[in-house]
Amino acid sequence: MDHHTIEPPVSKQNVAVDFGVIELTGTVHHDDAQRTLVLLTDEGPERISVNLEAYGLVAVPGRVFIKDWSEHAGLAERLQEAGLVHILRSVTVGPFASTAHEAEVTL
Repeated sequence: MDHHTIEPPVSKQNVAVDFGVIELTGTVHHDDAQRTLVLLTDEGPERISVNLEAYGLVAVPGRVFIKDWSEHAGLAERLQEAGLVHILRSVTVGPFASTAHEAEVTL
């Protein structure tokens, strides 16, 4: 994938995502133009990615940031094990030095 070209939105259906406290099944939707990764469920969207522009961090095309705190602790690793993303690096953000992972979406 050329990391300078924004790819059209892509989805993968019937995916079980383990959020640690709950496992949800739905369609994983990656909108490259918006740098978002979302799980669309019958109950509504569950955002997987996080926007870190407030910290001066902007994902390049094909990548998103995934937070590794609160209800999303360990989520990036579980998504990588499921073959949905590939973690490229970790960053520390915010007043509590929280970790987020920059990941390439591999749907």
